[in-house]
Amino acid sequence: MKVKELTPTQSFQKVKELLKTKTKLTKKNFVPGSLLMYFYDAKDKKQTYDRTPLVLILKNGPRHTLGLNFHWLPIKMRLKLIQAIFRLNKDNIAKQKPLEFRYIILKPMLKKLGYAPCIRLYINSRISSNGAIVPPERLVEIASLKSETFTQGRYSAEQLYSMARRKKN
Repeated sequence: MKVKELTPTQSFQKVKELLKTKTKLTKKNFVPGSLLMYFYDAKDKKQTYDRTPLVLILKNGPRHTLGLNFHWLPIKMRLKLIQAIFRLNKDNIAKQKPLEFRYIILKPMLKKLGYAPCIRLYINSRISSNGAIVPPERLVEIASLKSETFTQGRYSAEQLYSMARRKKN
């Protein structure tokens, strides 16, 4: 999967365009397989976090949402993961249906292949009710943008991924 790398300005414009389609997010948007971009205000401000996560919803409960935040991965890894997701969801994408993604089945694969650092737990009350629903057919385009907004501004996705991998070992 080859994607043209955009400049930061071009990436910003694409994200701005996506966020123009922002909608009021409700509980029904947080079903496994949904792709969402929203604003997040973490409880612990001392930790680095992504203020605008691009999340594939894995599980949703009354207090927390478990999601796969593409921003915590280097772009090459994002694209490999998307290829695997698309292979598993060929029919749904063709029919413009939501992705089917069963975390319990894919968890061992994600862990084994080094994707564990992008699995994040979000506190529902700290997720903004405004966000954007990303259609599956735009995931490659949106995930290949440098649209992460990590707090503390010191780190890139590549650096944070590397640091998270070291912590896990």
